[in-house]
Amino acid sequence: MILTLILAAAAGWAVKPAEPKVTEFLVRQLGEDRLPDAADRRVATLLILAFAAAMVLGLGADGARPVAFVMGIAVGYFHEEIRRAMLRR
Repeated sequence: MILTLILAAAAGWAVKPAEPKVTEFLVRQLGEDRLPDAADRRVATLLILAFAAAMVLGLGADGARPVAFVMGIAVGYFHEEIRRAMLRR
C-alpha cells in the first residue's frame, strides 16, 4: 500500500512540471486552434500521469488499493494548498 501512495503522490506532484510537455504534445496533435484551455490541459496531464502510475502499479503491486491511489494523487496534486493550510493553524 505504501508503494501505491508513493507512486500516486508522485503522479499528482508531477502535474505542474509535466504540463508544458503535455501542452506541446497537444499542440502537435490538435493544432493551436483546437487546443483546450489551461484547466483542461492540467486535467489531461493529471489523467496521463495517473494512468502511467496505475500501469506501473498494475504490473508490479498485487496489493494496490484504488482509494489509497486516489488519495495519494490528491495529496500530491494539492500538496501546496495542504501545506499552506497546515502552516496557518
